[in-house]
Amino acid sequence: MFEWKNEYLMGVTAIDEQHKQLFRMGARFRDAIAAHKGKAMLEELLDSLARYMEGHFQVEERLMSSIDYPEREQHMAQHRDLHERLLNLQKRFDGGETITIQVLQFLSAWLNEHTATTDGRLGAYYRMKKEAGVTSA
Repeated sequence: MFEWKNEYLMGVTAIDEQHKQLFRMGARFRDAIAAHKGKAMLEELLDSLARYMEGHFQVEERLMSSIDYPEREQHMAQHRDLHERLLNLQKRFDGGETITIQVLQFLSAWLNEHTATTDGRLGAYYRMKKEAGVTSA
């Protein structure tokens, strides 16, 4: 969990670097939990995830528009769902709930279900378009 693999590369440097950053955030949180410091790290992590999410999703959505990605709407729906889930976690944290494990599960799902799978399909489509000379992004 939270180990970067080159198979996750999309071929868009900015997005690939952002994905690596997300994996690093997950690994730091996992390590903090193992050191019994996960709860102390939660507020900083949730704030970092919110900032990351906003910028990262904008970059991906611009790419999808620029290459006329056929799964754009479904992909953006996943972005909205991830955003709602993060807001819910932030609200629960602000309300005093202990959500360390839920945040770990959220990050794991984000990386495994969205980054590796959904973004993987976007990356494959982008590379196909690039090889066909349709995009320079």
